[in-house]
Amino acid sequence: MTYYTAIIIISWFSLAVLSVLVAENDRLSAKDKRLYYLTNILIAVSALAEWLGIRFNGSTDTPLILLRIVKCADYILTPTAGMALVTQLQTKSSWTSLMHGTLLFNAVFQLVSFFTGWVLVFDETNHYAHGPLYPVYSVLYLMVIIFIGGEFIRYGAGFRRQNRVSLFATLFLVVAGILLQEITGGEARTAYISLALGATMMFIHTTEFSQLHTDDAIREQQFQLMISQIQPHFIHNSLAAIQELCETDPKEAGKAISTFSKYLRGNMDSMKNRGAIPFSSELEHTRLYLELEKLRFEDALQITSDITCTDFQVPALSLQPITENAVKYGARGKKQEVGTVHISTREYDDRYEVVVTDNGPGFDPEAVKSDTGRSHIGINNVKNRLRMICGGAMIIESTPGEGTTVTMIIPKVGKKNVDIYHR
Repeated sequence: MTYYTAIIIISWFSLAVLSVLVAENDRLSAKDKRLYYLTNILIAVSALAEWLGIRFNGSTDTPLILLRIVKCADYILTPTAGMALVTQLQTKSSWTSLMHGTLLFNAVFQLVSFFTGWVLVFDETNHYAHGPLYPVYSVLYLMVIIFIGGEFIRYGAGFRRQNRVSLFATLFLVVAGILLQEITGGEARTAYISLALGATMMFIHTTEFSQLHTDDAIREQQFQLMISQIQPHFIHNSLAAIQELCETDPKEAGKAISTFSKYLRGNMDSMKNRGAIPFSSELEHTRLYLELEKLRFEDALQITSDITCTDFQVPALSLQPITENAVKYGARGKKQEVGTVHISTREYDDRYEVVVTDNGPGFDPEAVKSDTGRSHIGINNVKNRLRMICGGAMIIESTPGEGTTVTMIIPKVGKKNVDIYHR
């Protein structure tokens, strides 16, 4: 009994440490964290029920009703704890409803057995033994184990072959621990230590390989960004403006050519960068873009700024596409008026904000939430990369006839949970 108590305590400590790791993981949503917490609590409570059942077995000092309650809870919670691991995979299949029904049937079956002695019988010394319908529980438990194995295999099919070994090893660890306990008739109490270790391995696996999926998504976003940044019209218009300057003001034309060259080089360099860059670098690249636009529109385009902080990082090519949209669809949207684009930054206790405002015609903000339509692909790329790389968010506010404001929110280190800023 002392040895098994030590095993249960280690299992509880493992689940407690796992919960701390979950709490510290900024990539997990609040919903995912709750799922992990509930799973850990369920496994811990199930382990407690089994431990109390063994502790009270044969104890004449313990009321029989308490022993019966504990064992009933044990037989209800044990298969449910195994199913909780599958829930973490967040897979859905036609078998899921069947398994939920199986767990519900088992719960009702155990509650009825509490009064009838179908699963467990107790003698006058408070010892329990298997009842006549215990095999029914065994079959239900086996169904849950088979379902767990099937869901792990189905879930693993979505990974590259070399990434499945650790997942299936985790499955083997859990199933082997459960079967070892059943085969030995409870002499080897390994079910809950294997469940606790399995939950930990699952967390490591899902967080590790979800990062791989995130990296793949970032690479895809960068490819889409590269495509969106190939702007033949902008390049043509800039070269046409430079050509005109060559005839009217060769000195200014030389400066414009230098600006154009730096802008193109900055575009190429930014596309190679997979992470965040200093905001000052992104601001300089945006400034080059705006200088080229000023060549075309001259006094019809006014650029103002209020930069109070630059000591933070943003994804490469994040400010420039937002500013480009502000010029193209905002400031220049009012054909016969002077268009204005204003760029500002602010620092708060928990975040930095970059705000781009224009006085254009405005639009429906819901339109940029769609991934369809080439006109908004740059904004969607920025929004997704901001979330994946910096844990940040983007807020778009627009009023028809008045203009548009786009705010990038970049959390400070250690404060990446900006769910409250998503709109």
